[in-house]
Amino acid sequence: MAGLGPYLVKRTIQAVITIFVVTSLIWALFEAMPGDPTDQFFGNPNYKAEDIANMAVSFGLADKYIEHLTAKDFTQVPASEIPNANQQFTYYYTILKYNTNPRALSFTMNETYQYGNKTVQYGVYVFSSSEKVPLNQIYLQNSSTAPVPPQYKYHWYVYDKLGRSIQSVGVLPKKYDYILIEIPLKNVPISSHMKIALLYVTDKPMVERYLYFLKDMFTFNFGISSIYHQPVSNILAQRVPRTLLWFGLATILTYAIGIPLGTYIAWRRGGAAEGAVIGTSLFFYNMPSFWLALVFLWIFSYSLGWTPINGFASQGYTGIGSTCATLGICPGNPFYAVVDYGWHLILPLTVIVLLGVAGVILLQRTSMLETLGEDYILTAKAKGLPEKVVRNKHARRNAELPIITSFVLALAYAIGGAVILEQIFSYYGVGYTYLQALFAQDYFLAGATLFIISLLVIGGNIIADILYGVLDPRVRLQ
Repeated sequence: MAGLGPYLVKRTIQAVITIFVVTSLIWALFEAMPGDPTDQFFGNPNYKAEDIANMAVSFGLADKYIEHLTAKDFTQVPASEIPNANQQFTYYYTILKYNTNPRALSFTMNETYQYGNKTVQYGVYVFSSSEKVPLNQIYLQNSSTAPVPPQYKYHWYVYDKLGRSIQSVGVLPKKYDYILIEIPLKNVPISSHMKIALLYVTDKPMVERYLYFLKDMFTFNFGISSIYHQPVSNILAQRVPRTLLWFGLATILTYAIGIPLGTYIAWRRGGAAEGAVIGTSLFFYNMPSFWLALVFLWIFSYSLGWTPINGFASQGYTGIGSTCATLGICPGNPFYAVVDYGWHLILPLTVIVLLGVAGVILLQRTSMLETLGEDYILTAKAKGLPEKVVRNKHARRNAELPIITSFVLALAYAIGGAVILEQIFSYYGVGYTYLQALFAQDYFLAGATLFIISLLVIGGNIIADILYGVLDPRVRLQ
């Protein structure tokens, strides 16, 4: 084991650098996408505009600003200058100008006030543009469903629910934001007590966003999922172990079966067993994983009813098709959890093992045949060493070096296959979650899931490097 310590340190440093590079690529990918991860929360009644702004700030996406507007910030404009305005109403407007486009904009105000013996209700409209636009070119759309004449390029949006972002009425804030206040009386002054609290966030510089992203990823601060409305870290804490259980167990079984079987048929080459194993291996080796999964589902789940048709567990459900109804092991039984998970896992596990073990058998057989022709094998046989010792200690150990290399490739393939197979089996793991997040444009969840998948693949590479160094002293001494 001489030299193994420095070798492990070297491989660990390389893994850290790889993780850093992969994380940077994930950031670049999501930075290039339109919008940002908080866009999905606008218009969601479960989140206030201030909550979304705080979310953007907390994840280093933006800086938050709060300003206050009063009556003196507004200018009266004749109704005749606003297309489709009510000539019996009074209008005031203001223009907000930003040095950079805000990503979120919301405002709250006191909506009513007393004028004489009447209670006046403000109407509020918003318009946003990258350049200044004359008011007589902006059509007053006094209802979200009212049609806008085709000759008008711009129109006001009615803002009837204050305290939310203007995204909720279809306006994405730009450099110039117009606010129009409508008073349903003629020649009425705007109240001196009117106050507007304006909240907006603007993008941080790219370098700051990048540094915040790295910090969040490496501290597992993944944000809030717009699908599940809960922290992404909580979701992944549930789903990562499911994927590790499935593919980790499948990998162990694949190599535990494939290496001894490949070794045996190479040692006993030329027999009927070799032909049968090679034929079966080639059959499964060239079969698409999704097709085999669908065939097995149709045969064993749909037609025979031997295995569940979807899911990773019954989770306490006791109706038709559940673990309780089918196997008679129900909640309350001390073995229920093990049986429940195992019964749901048996078919997906079988598919992965059949596909993976075929390649391991063929590769181990080929590697063994090359090793058996080496001089040191002939020397070991000439010494009169037992057949088992020659086969397992001298031949198989060196023949396993290419297998370790294939382990890295197989792990990457398995994690990539998880995206498809978990969807087919409705197995709620990392792959299923990643696809779901992409379809729903849940950027926080998608980015975190991609990061976790990368960690799993890189972790597998580290394990393979360690095994390679253990098996071959020449590697760690170089």
